[in-house]
Amino acid sequence: MRPCSLTLTAFGPFQGSETIPFEALGENPLFLINGPTGSGKTTLLDAICFALYGRTTGDEREGSQMRCDHAPDDLLTEVDFIFELSGSRYRVRRVPEQQRPKARGEGTTTQAAEAQFWRLDPDIGEQLIVANKVTEATREIEQLTGLSVEQFRQVMVLPQGKFRELLLAESKAREAIFSQLFQTRIYRQLEEQLKVRSAGIRREVENSRKVQQGILEGIGLQQKQELLHGLSELQPAVEQALQQKSISEKDYTLALKQFEQARSISEDFQVLERLRHQRGELEKQRSKIDAKQQQLQWSEQADQIRPLMQTRDRYRLEFSVIERKLLGANQRLTDSKQRLDKSLIDVANADQLTHSLDNAKQQLSTLNGYQERAVRLEQVRIKLDSAVRTELAASAGQRKIADDYQQQSDRRLKNQQERSQLQQALSNLLDAPLQLQQITNQLGERQAIEALIVQRNEKQQQLDKAEKAGKKLASDLDRLVEQDKIIQLSWHNGQAALLARDLEIDQPCPVCGSVSHPAPATTLEPLPSELELEQSAKRVQQAQTQLTSARENYAHIKSGLESLVDQINRKQEALGDVSEQTVTQLQEHQKRLKHQAELLTKNQSTLQALETADQQLQQQVTESQSTLDEVNKQLAEARVELAAIRSELQSAEQELPEPYRQAGMLAEAIKQVRSEIERLSGAIKATQEEHQHAHGDWEAAKATSSAAEEQKIALLSAKQSSESQWMSALSKSAFKDEAHFLRALMDEATKAACKVQLQAYETAVQQNAGALKQQQFRLEGQQLPDLVVMQQALEQIAKTKAETEAHWQTLDKRLGQLQRAEQELQRIEQQCETLEKYYALIGTLSDVANGQTGDKISLQRFVLSVLLDDVLIEASHRLHLMTKGRYQLLRKEARAKGNRASGLELEVEDAYSGKCRPVATLSGGESFLAALSLALGLSDVVQAYSGGIRLDTLFIDEGFGSLDPDSLDLAIRTLIDLQASGRMVGVISHVAELKEQMPLRLDIIPSRAGSHVTLVTP
Repeated sequence: MRPCSLTLTAFGPFQGSETIPFEALGENPLFLINGPTGSGKTTLLDAICFALYGRTTGDEREGSQMRCDHAPDDLLTEVDFIFELSGSRYRVRRVPEQQRPKARGEGTTTQAAEAQFWRLDPDIGEQLIVANKVTEATREIEQLTGLSVEQFRQVMVLPQGKFRELLLAESKAREAIFSQLFQTRIYRQLEEQLKVRSAGIRREVENSRKVQQGILEGIGLQQKQELLHGLSELQPAVEQALQQKSISEKDYTLALKQFEQARSISEDFQVLERLRHQRGELEKQRSKIDAKQQQLQWSEQADQIRPLMQTRDRYRLEFSVIERKLLGANQRLTDSKQRLDKSLIDVANADQLTHSLDNAKQQLSTLNGYQERAVRLEQVRIKLDSAVRTELAASAGQRKIADDYQQQSDRRLKNQQERSQLQQALSNLLDAPLQLQQITNQLGERQAIEALIVQRNEKQQQLDKAEKAGKKLASDLDRLVEQDKIIQLSWHNGQAALLARDLEIDQPCPVCGSVSHPAPATTLEPLPSELELEQSAKRVQQAQTQLTSARENYAHIKSGLESLVDQINRKQEALGDVSEQTVTQLQEHQKRLKHQAELLTKNQSTLQALETADQQLQQQVTESQSTLDEVNKQLAEARVELAAIRSELQSAEQELPEPYRQAGMLAEAIKQVRSEIERLSGAIKATQEEHQHAHGDWEAAKATSSAAEEQKIALLSAKQSSESQWMSALSKSAFKDEAHFLRALMDEATKAACKVQLQAYETAVQQNAGALKQQQFRLEGQQLPDLVVMQQALEQIAKTKAETEAHWQTLDKRLGQLQRAEQELQRIEQQCETLEKYYALIGTLSDVANGQTGDKISLQRFVLSVLLDDVLIEASHRLHLMTKGRYQLLRKEARAKGNRASGLELEVEDAYSGKCRPVATLSGGESFLAALSLALGLSDVVQAYSGGIRLDTLFIDEGFGSLDPDSLDLAIRTLIDLQASGRMVGVISHVAELKEQMPLRLDIIPSRAGSHVTLVTP
């Protein structure tokens, strides 16, 4: 990976936006990042690491803590990084969580963390890979570079104070780094697959043995020999039980057939008895049936003469109706004639109402003429009332203002007397404040000391609480660190299971290429996700930050406590020894002086208030005098206007008659006259309308009465003719009289029901006779069987049949159970033999691959040890030159103690002593050179193997300050050689000698407005 450009905005000490053009440094540059302490040199590496992984190089600070304190509120903190990898360019942009101003209103809102990732194609431009998700962008970066953030720090960035981590890492940590760099996960996956497959075969054999035992226990046996013995005994018993079952079934079938025949004969005898009973019941109904037959015959004769009777009844009804109609018409004719006569009298009397109506209209015209005079009179009265109220108000105001003027003058005189008394009292209290101040100062010093003592006690309590809180936070940090280690260990141990989760049917395995996955790796424990790993690390970082903050708070409280103790000591020395009696006397004297001072302050305030009140009263007296003059003038004008209005009122009253001068009397008179006019007009109109209606009703009643009389004469003739015809037909019939005829009548529904009943009876008689004859013929010569005895015999035979069948089923079921168990045991036995042969091969391979034999070195660690030897050859070559032939790095071949991983640990060979010793025994400068040599050697070997990871960039943060001049010169020469081989090397240091040997620089210049980056070229 090679950086192209880096843009920082409000990040770290950079207040604005700074762009570092790495491409401007040239091809394969060796450059220095220079600047004073705190200017922001390490911030450039933090920004690169944050852009790629969302974390800084040292992990001391989170991304949310990298915002510049001096940046404008509306400027967003972000990092934009463009880099090149394997011939392609990529761009990543990250925004940490931060507070920003609200878009609307006041206050701030939380800006969530963001991350975008693009691929830069020269032909089609930017291709968005990740739109916004932070974790997804980190995952894409890790897959692209092949490095996690921890591995990136150890092989491409040597952070300040951490260059020894790769050098001193244990075998397990170095194995994780090398397996990622050299892509040896396939060997680890092969180990896991062999281990999982071996364990799976072993579990299958154990499960098969358990299944065999479970089969035996399921049939109530313990040994297979018992199963074979049971089979040999059951075979003849089952055959004998089957023969007994067949015999009992034949006996039951014969007995059942005989019982069914007997039950059929018994049912036929029951049917015969029912038919005989039915015949007797039909004979009992014969008399009723004959009576109904006779009734039906009389009804048919009555139906022949019924129309004549119906005609007679119809004419009788119509004649009765017309008689009632004629009677009503005559009554209406009489009533309408009386109403018509009355209306004629009312019409004659209407002339007098017309004369009264004319007089009322003339009176209304006269009253309307008085309307204008009454309005003018009312207006004059309103003016008079207003003028009277104005005159009364002016008189009342004149009296009030005069009274106010007198009261103000009296208050001013009294005020002047009080002022004189207060001025005399003030002269006696002028010395009290000075004495009070002196005593207060003495007591104040003592009170100040007591207040400081209280503060000292509070500080001491705060210090104790801070100490307890610090201890608790330290304990919490240790607990979280242990939890983080457990989570990381679980995550690393479960990588095979994670890989197996993504396997798909008929899709090639990313490890072995096979499209079949017979035994994918599994884990019984839930595996932590990357988010849980990040959260665990974040909790550890937060706990570390809280502990640091608690320690700073403890130091701050302790400093404050020491300052308070010093102040108390100084004040006590300055005040000297003061007795309690003296203090009591000073306090009593202070109370007296304080009381006098309060009186002085109060009297001065009162005097000032009296002077102000006197000025206000003087002004009020002047204003009251002016107001009184104005009111007197208004009162005189109001009285003149009132006399003129009274004269106008007298003239208006003379123009209007006396009864209508009062308000509302004229309107009431007009209203009464109009009401009388409306009443008279309505009465005349109603009389005329009533006469017209009465005449019309009389004409209609007269016509109705004439028509009814004519209809009555016509119906009388028809009625007499129909009665004559009916009587003639009744006398010729078989009926004695009309009552006999009426009894014989039947409606159609009753007649039809009677016919149906007669027909049903005859049918039932015929059917009963036929069925009785047939049933007697069928039972001729038969005897009634005893079904109870036959039923008992059949039940006994059925019981014997059920017992023999149950006995056979029990024996047969047990025989089948034993036979199936024998077959299943044979199948499982063959399967176990096959699995044990297969386990002999796979189990041996698994033990060898997982380091369970010999030196306890796994397959992957063996491969990595070979690769580490190549790395150490390259690293020792550089270290040998930089240490002038003294040191070489070697791989420690001795096995580690206990269960610790071994095979990848390092030691250094000292040419001066001729012995090998641990790398931890190197000094600070020697450790830096060894770590630098190891990083450079690792970079050479990784690229030589072309494992897909490009380590063509290296950043070194400090470490040169621990070198002597000769070692520094050799280290620089090594870096120059590395540059010549096609690497970009960036060195962060403030060592002065480096500026002379590395003219290509990025200078970080600090200022009050934030740091700035300047490119310096030779």
